[in-house]
Amino acid sequence: MAGESRSESIIESAHGSGPGGRRAALAAAVVLVLAAVAGVVLWRSRDGAVPAASPASPQPRASELYAADDTTLIARFDTDDPRESCLRVPVNDWGYFCDYVVAWWRAQDAFGADEAQRLDRLRHGGYRIGGSLDPRLQAGAKQRVDQVLPVRDPKVFSLATIEPGTGLVRTMAVNRNFRRPPAASPSPADPDRPPSGPAGPDSVDALVAGDVNTPGDAAGAPFMMFTLAAALEGGLTLDHAVDTKRVYESSFVIDPNSPAACHGGHWCPANTGDPAYLSGRRTMWDAFGHAVVTYFVALEERVGADKAVAMAQRLGITFRSTVDQQYGLSPNSTHWGAFTLGVSATATLDLANAYATLAADGTHCDPLPVARVLDAGGRPAPGVGPRCAPVLRPEVARAAIDAGRCPLGDDSAFGGERCGAGTAPAATVRDAVGRPVSGQVGNGRTCSVVVAGPQLVTAGMIAAAPGASAGTAQIGSGVSEGAMGAVAGVEHDGLAPLPPRDFTAPPRELAFAT
Repeated sequence: MAGESRSESIIESAHGSGPGGRRAALAAAVVLVLAAVAGVVLWRSRDGAVPAASPASPQPRASELYAADDTTLIARFDTDDPRESCLRVPVNDWGYFCDYVVAWWRAQDAFGADEAQRLDRLRHGGYRIGGSLDPRLQAGAKQRVDQVLPVRDPKVFSLATIEPGTGLVRTMAVNRNFRRPPAASPSPADPDRPPSGPAGPDSVDALVAGDVNTPGDAAGAPFMMFTLAAALEGGLTLDHAVDTKRVYESSFVIDPNSPAACHGGHWCPANTGDPAYLSGRRTMWDAFGHAVVTYFVALEERVGADKAVAMAQRLGITFRSTVDQQYGLSPNSTHWGAFTLGVSATATLDLANAYATLAADGTHCDPLPVARVLDAGGRPAPGVGPRCAPVLRPEVARAAIDAGRCPLGDDSAFGGERCGAGTAPAATVRDAVGRPVSGQVGNGRTCSVVVAGPQLVTAGMIAAAPGASAGTAQIGSGVSEGAMGAVAGVEHDGLAPLPPRDFTAPPRELAFAT
């Protein structure tokens, strides 16, 4: 080849000039070899046999969850199980919210075809998740629940705050540490008996949001609202009157041996509480204000228990226990007379959400723990946002809210006298919140409080710990008052930065029959 001849001639020429020539010849040879190699590399690159080096692909990175202020980091999902990341949050009581975000994420089609793919993207997709948790309001909520019941109390006090019209979850507080409890040990007296969990301060159960393993507990009187709303939707008015008696013989059939049975197996519930309201002529306003049992059982009979059950589900109540799911199915629901008294297992977040639907003029929104989700490139993730739909006519929702003002010491849009004489058990709530409010309080084996404003709804429940025996012990009066104060205080704090708003009054035709 011409190149080879030229190389040989250069080398030979250099050899003929002594030691210096030999060094020059060697240097020239090296240059020629390097040039030849470079030429081969260039030739192979042009031919395509050796592709050019490509830039490194981006490395997978963990998604991050922030609070509503978009700067406070709650968790980095950098563990094999994202729930493990929630155990390492910088503020322990954020763990329940973090855990709820993981549960919500794994159910979202926007992040994958199945749970495995969604959780993989949470671990490696580099999402920036803007959570809905208000850290300031959350801190106050946690402080309040712990003041009512400390973390070692056998009873669980859970509290949730939700925004009507969006479903954004602002607080999830509970008098427990978000930690795994110590492993349970078998009973020394009966080694074959399954071990029971310790009733201690640590838990990772879904104590606020509820799940299939933690369905909640009986909420009591707040469930009367669902019978009331069903009656309004069915054509009755707020002034619908019933001459109540202390004991009411209903058409619902129960076990004849039950203490609540009379006349061969009829359910005969009785009024309790304020002696002035054990009997007498009542309307929806004063009956709801004083949680008159025999009024609402009679109202449920007229409307149909199945209608009350369906109303609760439309507004946001979920039946998670197997027993409640069976009772909630037709035709069983037509015989579920005790439903109006709030006997089904309910999570605190569900209770807040159901009243939020009424506060939003009948628009139900799924509880939502995130305000925004950005992918690794900073683009909004599609399919993320409020999921809302009207489930009740606005005027019906407004009428139900109007009745709900009576239990909390507020006035009906048609005058305070509509709420009846005497003082409702939670009459101090209106003054404590300092804004228009609607809701209800239930006392008995559990304690429940719902305080709804037009822009925010807060609910709290005190009940037995999951897996513990419910028993029959009543909640002490001091504890109930403390729970009311805690829920009212969180509602006050949440509404304080917002401009004052009142509820829209219902039309007169839903208030008065004539």
